[in-house]
Parts: sequence; C-alpha cells; structure tokens
Amino acid sequence: MTSVQSAPAMQANVPSLPPNLSQAQVQEVYQKFQRMKAQNVPETDPEYLKAYRFLTAVQQQQNFRKLQAQKQAQLQAQQLQAAQKAQHQPQAQLGQHSGLQANGSANPPATNGSSNGQQDPAGPVVNGATSSTPSSTSGPNSVQAGAQAQRVPAQANGSFTAEQLNLLRTQIFAFKTLSKNQPLHPRIQQQLFPSLKQQAATPTESIPPGDKVAEGTVEVKEDGGSTEIARAKSFFDTYQSPYEILLKAISFSDHSQRPKRQKIPSIMPIGLDTDQVREEQERLLYNRIQARKSELAALPVNIASWDTSKSLEPTADDSLKLKALIEYKKLCLLQKQRDFRREIQQELFYYDNLAMTANRSMHRRMKKQSLREARITEKLEKQQRDARENKEKTRQTNHLQSIVAHAQDVKSNAISQRSRIQKLGRMMVTHHQHMEREEQKRIERTAKQRLQALKANDEETYLKLLGQAKDSRITHLLKQTDGFLKQLAASVRQQQRSAAEKWGEDKYTDEEDEEEGDSEDEGRGKVDYYAVAHRIKEEVNVQPSILVGGTLKEYQLKGLQWMISLFNNNLNGILADEMGLGKTIQTISLITYLIEKKRQLGPFLVIVPLSTLTNWNLEFEKWAPSVSRIVYKGPPNSRKQQQMRIRQGNFQVLLTTYEYIIKDRPILSKIKWVHMIVDEGHRMKNAQSKLSSTITQYYTTRYRLILTGTPLQNNLPELWALLNFVLPTIFKSVKSFDEWFNTPFANTGGQDKMELSEEEQLLIIRRLHKVLRPFLLRRLKKDVEKDLPDKQERVVKCRFSALQTKLYMQLMTHNRLAVADGKGGKTSMRGLSNMLMQLRKLCNHPYVFEPVEDQMNPGRGTNDSIWRTAGKFELLDRVLPKFRATGHRVLMFFQMTQIMNIMEDFLRYRGIQYLRLDGATKAEDRSELLRVFNEPGSPYFCFLLSTRAGGLGLNLQTADTVIIYDSDWNPHQDLQAQDRAHRIGQKNEVRILRLISSNSVEEKILERAQFKLDMDGKVIQAGKFDNKSTNEEREAFLKTLLEAAEAAEQVGDSEEMDDDDLNEIMARTEDELVLFKKMDKEREETDQYGPGRPLARLMEESELPDIYVAEDNPVQEETEEYTGRGARVKTQVKYDDGLTEEQWLAAVDDSDDSIGEAAKRKQARIEKRRTNKLKREREAAGVTSSPEPEQESSEEEPPPKKKGPGRKSAGQKRKAEEIEDEIPATKRKRGKQPNKAAIDTLTSSERSALQKALKAVFASIKALEVPDSDSEQQSEDESDDEPPTRLIIGPFLELPPKKVYPDYYNYITEPIAMDMIEKRINSHQYTSLRDFQNDIALLAKNAKTYNEDGSMLYNDAIAIENHCNEMVAKQIADNPILGDRGLDGDSTAPGSSAGTPRGSVAPAGGTKLRLTLGSGSNGVATNGTTSGAASGAE
Repeated sequence: MTSVQSAPAMQANVPSLPPNLSQAQVQEVYQKFQRMKAQNVPETDPEYLKAYRFLTAVQQQQNFRKLQAQKQAQLQAQQLQAAQKAQHQPQAQLGQHSGLQANGSANPPATNGSSNGQQDPAGPVVNGATSSTPSSTSGPNSVQAGAQAQRVPAQANGSFTAEQLNLLRTQIFAFKTLSKNQPLHPRIQQQLFPSLKQQAATPTESIPPGDKVAEGTVEVKEDGGSTEIARAKSFFDTYQSPYEILLKAISFSDHSQRPKRQKIPSIMPIGLDTDQVREEQERLLYNRIQARKSELAALPVNIASWDTSKSLEPTADDSLKLKALIEYKKLCLLQKQRDFRREIQQELFYYDNLAMTANRSMHRRMKKQSLREARITEKLEKQQRDARENKEKTRQTNHLQSIVAHAQDVKSNAISQRSRIQKLGRMMVTHHQHMEREEQKRIERTAKQRLQALKANDEETYLKLLGQAKDSRITHLLKQTDGFLKQLAASVRQQQRSAAEKWGEDKYTDEEDEEEGDSEDEGRGKVDYYAVAHRIKEEVNVQPSILVGGTLKEYQLKGLQWMISLFNNNLNGILADEMGLGKTIQTISLITYLIEKKRQLGPFLVIVPLSTLTNWNLEFEKWAPSVSRIVYKGPPNSRKQQQMRIRQGNFQVLLTTYEYIIKDRPILSKIKWVHMIVDEGHRMKNAQSKLSSTITQYYTTRYRLILTGTPLQNNLPELWALLNFVLPTIFKSVKSFDEWFNTPFANTGGQDKMELSEEEQLLIIRRLHKVLRPFLLRRLKKDVEKDLPDKQERVVKCRFSALQTKLYMQLMTHNRLAVADGKGGKTSMRGLSNMLMQLRKLCNHPYVFEPVEDQMNPGRGTNDSIWRTAGKFELLDRVLPKFRATGHRVLMFFQMTQIMNIMEDFLRYRGIQYLRLDGATKAEDRSELLRVFNEPGSPYFCFLLSTRAGGLGLNLQTADTVIIYDSDWNPHQDLQAQDRAHRIGQKNEVRILRLISSNSVEEKILERAQFKLDMDGKVIQAGKFDNKSTNEEREAFLKTLLEAAEAAEQVGDSEEMDDDDLNEIMARTEDELVLFKKMDKEREETDQYGPGRPLARLMEESELPDIYVAEDNPVQEETEEYTGRGARVKTQVKYDDGLTEEQWLAAVDDSDDSIGEAAKRKQARIEKRRTNKLKREREAAGVTSSPEPEQESSEEEPPPKKKGPGRKSAGQKRKAEEIEDEIPATKRKRGKQPNKAAIDTLTSSERSALQKALKAVFASIKALEVPDSDSEQQSEDESDDEPPTRLIIGPFLELPPKKVYPDYYNYITEPIAMDMIEKRINSHQYTSLRDFQNDIALLAKNAKTYNEDGSMLYNDAIAIENHCNEMVAKQIADNPILGDRGLDGDSTAPGSSAGTPRGSVAPAGGTKLRLTLGSGSNGVATNGTTSGAASGAE
C-alpha cells in the first residue's frame, strides 16, 4: 500500500483527519472505493488514489489509538504490581529470615506473597525454580490498583520509603549471592532490573478493536467485579529431600553433555548455556532480518513518497522506493557475507597454523653469518657426514653377512626337508598302488562272483555280493525290476482270481488264497513269478484221440502242455513259434484236447487272414474231421444261411476273417466264446486299431490266444499291444512297459551316452524274460526241428551300371534326373519329390523311370539292355541259369510291382517259365497258383512274389532258393518271406540271397533292419521261451548277441563278389561247384559281353547318351503359371499305393476288394482333404475363386463334380452329357420307357428354373458329407486339422448287382438309385420339386427297409432325406414359382413315370442285416463308405 508521510507537527507519522469525521462518511468512501475496484478503475486515476489514501489514513489512525490504549493498560498494570509488592513486603522479610535459619544458607527473598521454599500457586516454574507472576486485571480494577499504589503511605524507616527499603534489601542479598559465586534468582533479577519487570508484567486483556476510531473515543468494557489477590500460605504442606531426586549412578558420557545433566535447583546451580543463548540471539536476529525482507518484498512496485503538508498533488519522488530497494538488496547479501567471512576465517586459520608450525623460519629474523662461522660449520658438517657414511657402510656390511648366512641355513634346511618329503611321497605312492591293485582285484573277484551267482540263479548270494559292492546303479535297477515283478505277480493273481470268480470256480479261489498266504509267509517277496502264473500243472504226454491226422512231435506236445497250463490257470498267452513249426496243428490239438479231456465243447472262435482261411479249413479236415465247424465267409446271402446255424449253436469251431469280425459284429458278438484264437496276431500290434477295439469292446471270451511268428517287428509298444490284448488287466500302461524294456537298448538320459555294462544288461534282460516267459512261448526251428535242413542267408553286393551311377549322382547332387526334351536338348524329369524312394527305385532298375527307358530303348523292345543297365539284373542273369541247371527252384520277393513287371520281361526274354503273385491277385487265384507251383513235375522254375502279399500263409517248400531282390524296412517281413520255403516239409538246404547295391541307400535300410532284429533277439530270442532251455544256453546265446552289437555295420563290407565267390555261395555240393565253374567258362566263351569283348557285361559310360555323360546340372524348368481354363494339369506321380500296412492287409484279405481300388479310395480322400485345405486358406486370405458365368439354359450348365470312386474328369463328364442330350427321343433305352404322348406343361422359363433347382439339389446331395467316426487311421500325407468326414452318396449311386444281393430284390419291390434320378432330371421327366422329393424319399425308405436300424447306411439314408428336404425348401424360398408348382395338382403329367410310387414293405419275418461295415472293403468310396458295388439302397 502507499505510505503517507504525515506533517511534522504529527507524532509517530500518523496522518491527521478532519475533526468532524463520522463513521458514515468513512463507510461511504469505503463503498466508493470498492465500486471503483470492481469496475477495474486504473490505479493512476486521481479519484482512486484519493480514496485509497484516505482509507489508509483512517486505518493508520485506528492503529495508533490501539497502541496508545495498550501502553496505558501496561502502565496501569505496573502501578498495580508496585502496590502489591509494597503491601506484602513484611511477609517477604519474615520468609527470608526463616529460610536462612532452616537451611542454613541464603535464599533469594520471596516476593508477591510467597515465602521461602513455598511456591506461589499463580507463579509458573522455570527450570525448577518458582517465579511469581502478579495477577493483573484490566479496566477499572487496574485503575483502582494504581490509585491505591499512589495512596500507600511511606514507611518511616529513616528517609526511605518501603519500596526503596525493599530494593535496598534486594541489592544487599544480590551482592552476597554474587560474592559467593552463585547465580541470581529470577525474582531478584526482576526486582533489580526494570526491563525484566516490564517483560514479566504482561497485560491480561488487549485493547478492544478500534471500530469507533472515527469518533476518537475508546470504550473500556467493565467486568463488573474487582480483582482479588489470593494470599499465600505461610507453612509447608509436604517435604521431599532434593537428594532423593539425585541419581545413584551417573554415566560419564551422559554427564559430559549439558542437556543430559540432572538439574536440581535446591542443591546445585542451574548454570547458563552460552551456546543456547548465542543460538537464541542469532535466531532472533535472523528472524528479524527475514521479517524485514518479507516486509520489503511485499511493498508494491509503485511506492512513492508524498508530503501532503507541502502539496495536495502527488509528486514523482522515488527516494523511498530507492531506499527500500537498497535495504532489501543489503539484506539479501547476508548469506553471501556469511560464506565470505567463513572462507576468509578458514584460510586465515590454515595460513596461521601452517606458517607457525611448518615454516617457523619464515617468522624469524635471520642472523648474519660470518666467514669463520661458515667454515667451522662446513668442517663440522663434513666430519658428521663421514662418520655417518662409515657407520652406514658398517651396518650394511653386517646386514649382508647375516643375510648370506641365513640363506645358507635356509637352503640346507630346504634340501633336507625335500629329501624327507620325496622319501615319504615314494612310500605313499607305493602304498596306494598296492592298495589300488588289491582293491581292483577284490572288485574284479566280486564282480566275477556276482556274475557267477547271477548265471547260477543264486539270488541270495548275488544280493549279498551286490550289497558289498555298493553299486548304486545296479541296486537301483534291481529295486526297479523287483518292484515291477511284484506288481506283475499281484496283477497275475488278480487276473486269476477275477477269472475264477467270473466263471464260478470258488474252489480255485480259496485254494489260491491259501497258497498265496503261505507263500507270502515263507518267502515274502521271493515268490517264483513263473510258478505264480502256472501254479496248476498238468502233464500232457499223449495227443487227443480225436486228433487223427498224424502224430504230434515232442515240441508240439510241449506247446500243447503250455497252452493247457494257461487254460488251467485262467491265463491267456502268445504262441510265438518260428514260422513253419506247426502253430496251426498245435492250435487244433488244443481245441481237440479241450473238447475231449476238459469237456469244453465250445464254441471256439478262430480268426485268421483270408489268405490262410482255406489252409486252416484243410488242416481241420485232415487232423480233426469230427469237430463241427463253420467257415464264415462269402457273400451276404451265404453268410445269412450260416447265421441261422450260428444262432442255433450247431457248431464247435467258427473259422472267419478279420473283416467279418468287424462287419458282422452284431451277430458274432452275441455269442459267449470259450476260446478266441487269432492267427497272425501281429495284426493286433496297434492297440487303437479297429480290429483290436472291436474285439476288446464287443466280444466276450473266456480265453484268448495269439498265434504269431514275429512277436516283435518294429518296437516294444507293439509287443505290449499283443500282451495288452491277451492280458489287459496285467499289462496296463504302455509307457512304463516301454521305458522299462527299452533300458538295455536306449541311452539312460542326459547329454552323455551312458552304456550299460554286461552285468547290468544280463540282470535287466533276465528280469524282463521273467515277465514274458509265463505268457509267451517261442521256439526256433533250429532248436526243435533237428531234421529240418539248415538255412543260409548271404548278402550279395551288386555293382552299379554306368547309367545307374550317373542317375544316382544326379539325384544325390541336384535332386533331379536329366531326360530328353524331344527337341535335341535335355530337361529335368518332373514329379520327383520323395528322394529316398527315387534312390531305391534307381538301385533296383533305371527303367522304372519311363523317360530313361525311352532314351535308352526308344522302341521299348526287350533286349540285352534290360539286364545290362541294372547291376542286380546282370547278377541274376549269371545266377538263375545255374540254379535252373541244378534243379533248384527259386522264390523271388520284390517290394515294387514295377520291378516285377520288368522282371517278367527279362524272364520271358531268357525263356524262363515263372508265376507271379502280388496284392492284386484274387484269393481264389492264389490257391490255384500255389497248387500249380507245388504239384510234382511243375514246369515253373521261378515264382515272383511281392513281399507283403506273398509272405503270409503260403506253403512253398517245393522251392529251396529264396532271392530277396530289395529289402523291406521291416526285417520280419523278409523273414516271413524266407520261411515260405524254409518250413516243415522242406528236404533241401535253403539258400537265401539278399541283393544289395554297393554304397547306396539300401545299405542303410539293411542296417536299420539289423538293429530291429537285434532288439528282437535281446527281448524275445534270448529268453529261450521253450520251457526247456537251460540257464547256460540262454546266457551263452545272449552273450553272443551282446558281443555282436556292431554286426549291422559289418554286413556286406566285402567287395563285390566275382563268379568264384558266387559259386561258393550257391553250391550245395562239390558237384554243383564244378558245374557252376564249367557254366562260367562256357558263358565267357560264347557271350558277346565281358572281358576281352568290345563291351562289358554292365553298361559303360561310353555307351550312354550325351545327356547322361554331361556333368552339368539338369536344366531348371520354368514354373508354369495358371492361365485359367485350358492350362495343362500337373501330373501327380505316385511312388507306391499310399496304403498303410493295416489298409494294405485289409485289401489283400478281402475277396471283394483289391489294392488298386483301396489305393484309389485313399487317393480320393487325400485329394479331397487337400482341396478343402486350399479352400479354407483362400477363404482365410479373403480370396475367392472366380464365379462361373451363368448359363442360359440348364441343359448347358456343367454338372456338379462327382466325388465317388472311379470319378471321371470334368471334360469326360461334359462330353458324356452332351452326347446324351443329343440323342434323339425316338431311340429306345433300357428300362421303362416314358409315355410318347407326354407333353411338357411347363413354360420355357418355368422349365429352366425347375431344371436349375433340380440340378442344384441333386449336386448338393452328391456332395453331402458327414463326420466320419469310423474312419481308418490317417497316414501322414492325409493328416489335416479338418475333422475327418466321408461322402455318403457312394452306396446310393447305383443299384446293387443281383448276383451279389439277390435277396435285395425280394425285399424291395421298387428299387431306385441316384443314377436313375439323374437320368430323369436330364430327360425333363420331373414337373415339380415334389416329384423329385418323392423319389429321394423312396430311395431313403428302401435303404432303411433293407438295412438294420442304427447301422451306418440306415443313418446315411436319413441324412440324405433330411438334406433333400432342406435344400428343396431353400429353393422354394428363393423361387416361389417352384413352390406353386410343387403344391398344385398339375404335377401329374401324362407321363407318370416322374415320381415313382412308394415301395412296398419288406416281407414279414424278414431279418434286416447290414450289408457293409468293413473298414475299406467292398469298394469304399471315401473314408470307409461302401462303393456302388454294395447297393444303391443300402
């Protein structure tokens, strides 16, 4: 605010106001000022400045009056205090004298009515001392007090008043106290110093606010009462010794700090804290400076001085502002001055101290030096220096001598210490070497003892020695195997108990429980696992009397005894004798024994492959003709006749195949079978297969037996699947089984390979054999059939021809083959993706690639190039004539039918008679081929067979030579093929030649096969599951397998064999060897190829065309882009049939199916999945195919794509329909002819719309798919994220053939199929959608009438009918005209063939059967649905 300087006559610079100024005037000026402020009047406005200064003067006047009133009140309070002191003076003197007498020391006089040692109730306590503050009042009381003080008469003590006397006594007391070096009491200080009195005497009430300053009067409010001064007591109420307050023990650290010292005023002085006083003073000074700075900072920027006494107009004088600014800046320099003084002080302190201590000479007055003194000083200095140098040299010499002496001592001590340590070290090394040798001998001795105990089956001794060895790995393996064996033993008991309870053998259960309790008490964990499984033993020495076909051999009786033991102990098992040992005869003997001895009349279910069904039937007729049996196979009508006999139970044995087990499950699963026997049980190696799941879920049988010659083909889970099938309650977890059995063959985990020792492998495999022995019987021909001739297998390495070498290098280097482009140049062969398959094909014969054959043999005629271009064919060209000349007959096995085709050309070229059997050969043809080849005097020298089709259930023992042209990935397939000749009945030694191309992929295939055979040897063969092999024989055989772990890598390491080596392999006698050499000489003389001839036997590089001689890379063809309709279609090259092993076996065993049809169906599924996947990808990417242009007439509209089997290409279908449309109406057709008088009642637009709707509905029905819950297992190439679906229209496309389904036409009076409906659509016979809908309903009704409720075809018929109704409703909704036509009665045109009447109901009492439920048989369309060969109404 603006500071207004008053006139000189005014005191305290208070501005003067008019004398007659009233409150109303002040209020009016204030309101005017507020209005100007609200209107934002500028501060430089004269009226605004005048009002502002006036109000400021009023405010200063009020503040001045308040100060005057406050000073007046303080003066009155001082007068009142003086009167009170004069009144209580006598009491203070008495208190002083009594205090001196009681304490014996001088105390300060008590004032204001308080005696010594007694506190005034109104006085506060300061630092333990009592101070009395007078009670002051305001208003009239204070005025009266002042008047009384003036009226107090003077006490006549000389010429001094009472107040003066009191002051004198106080001064005397203060002098005495100071003379004793004691502090003055605060009361004394207040009485001696007036300033302290004024501070102590504070007014109790402030001056009232100057609300009425304008009137110049101050009102004083009267309280209406008088102030009374309380009188103090003149005696003590209580007393406490001050020494009691004093602490007994005082810490020195606490006593050294002033704030922590104890303060008791009566016995010790309080003292004065000078630091605290200084800090208080500095704080007060700092606060005043800061307050002044804040006051100066709050001043407005437009401050000025205006002397109103000189002029009423404002003058521009900024001297006041300048003074205030200078003062503010000075105050702001405070901190800087402090810092500056502190720095100077520190520098001065540092300078003074260093100068006075370190450089004292700088502060001294230098003495003048004379020449004499300088010489004397120099002389003395030289003497001292010489003496010091001599002394230092002497000391250094003595020190060096002592060091040398000490070094000599240390060196001598070190030499002696080193010699002692070396001697001790030599002694320790000798001792430890001796201990190590002894320990090694002990460990080896213990290990040998453990091995001996393990081989001797002395478990107690072995465990004792193992405990001494403390081998943690072997202990862990032993505990693990013991736990698994105990678990299996408990499972075996549970299996036996549950079987006995289920079939009502309570006696067996009680005896078992008793013996089990006894064994647990006696052995406690040492129960013989085999004895637990075969606890009931029965000797079988004589074959059953009804087994009349011959006499069983000894090992066959042992096998019968083992199977009877399984029967007696309620267990199931696997008869895994080697191929050719008569598993069929042993099984028939089991059935006859159960019928004759055990009174188990059946029924017995024998499940065999279709290829061996005839052989089984013949064996039954030969060995057990008295056993009634049913051979359940054939077409549905023949099976229906057998089903009646099955329901009646007039049979003992039912012989059937895998397929009928699945197809006719509703009939066969209703019978409770006594025994189920599954031949070729390795078909059950997949626990999730359809056959395994069907038998497990639906068939009820008390006993199960699996017959297989190869129990372990690929991996251990397959063996577990067989065990799980026969004993599901014992072998439950495939994971634990696989981990436990895989321990000897796989790494134990981690980055490093941890090999098992011989002892560990022996221990584990012995324990594992304990698991398998009770349930698996395995005998080899070489062990049991001593009369059977030996079998020798040799691997024959074949060289590549130059053509094979070039092509092989092209495939390995560039993944392409160079072929001629027809224009004189070369290009790359298309469609080569599976390089492994291409290499295998090239190793067999280069003519598998047709472009290569066209280049090498353009005329496709059979000549010498057929054997000169392939190393294997060249070898056979030398080998086959020798076998033929010596009377041997040959079985040749192939993996690829293309090679078989080339081999046929070669054999015809050489004039060799042969037979061929592969997967495409029908079942009835197989038996005829076997008969022709095996009959005496057969002219056929060679039998060509595919490994998969010709390796099962064939007896070809009339041949004694087997040539495996190319090896199978599964070695057991090759073993099966070999045993077609090496079986019971073979009289000659069997020679097996396995052809392998040198340094090719076939060597890797052979290594893999050898590894699988090693696994089989360790798990199955080494167990010697023949119930009579000794421990020594088993361990010896196992040891030979362990020592030959690298056998697979050593097979065929020798060089390619020449004629002499081949003769040694082929010759069985010395005469044959001589004959073979003679034939070699004759061939060399007459042959136009070979050494000394222009051309070698194998084609050389000089004979190759230029495109194969050049070393450059085959030309990379440009990728052909899609150019719309008319672009060339990419050729899909198929390297095999694409079938899995299960699908291939199913197609081979099914008489109504073929491998070609199954491959077509699978390829159709793969194409459909690939198309759907591409469609989903395009939809996800937002790309849609270009729409077809709408055709003007429905006849020209292309028909929908057919997805059934044997579908035609789009071009063929279009051509067929165009031809069909162009046929004149007058030409007669087969079937019912339309009425010639029929006239189309529809207009052209209505006919066009109707035809379009009919074809749309018909196409949607043909493309209808449903989820496939019964689909075959997908292979890798057809796996997709889309759920499996299947087309359901396949069985409804055509009517079933009358030869296969004659009863169908007895049940169905009006047959109809989709092809008939399509013809009616194309011939414009339908006049409404209702007619079409009636025909679809008739189609569905026929299928539901003939098939069983709930069957697959029954459900498919319902789905087709519902889909048709939905699509018709949708078409009517899109085009209402079609709905009008469908509801009118105009639909009955003169030709009433449209809309066939409803079919009649099936005859009463007829049995509804499902025609086809097989997986892949009877012509599957897609994903297991039956083909058109089944029935259009199914």
